[in-house]
Amino acid sequence: MRIQLLTIDGHCYVQLDEWRVPFHDERQARDYLARLEQRIAAPHVLPASASHLSPKLRRPA
Repeated sequence: MRIQLLTIDGHCYVQLDEWRVPFHDERQARDYLARLEQRIAAPHVLPASASHLSPKLRRPA
C-alpha cells in the first residue's frame, strides 16, 4: 500500500493508493498518517478461525 501526505490548493489529504482522505488542516492529516503507520506496523495475530489458511500462516497451537 502506498501512503502519502498531499497538500493541493491549500487542502490536505492522506492518499492511500487510489483513495484520498480529506482533512481540515495539515496537523489533522499528519496525526492520522502517524496513527495509520503505527497500526500497520503493529503486530497482528490471525484468529483461530483462520484454519483454512496455509500452515505457514496459522498460529501455533
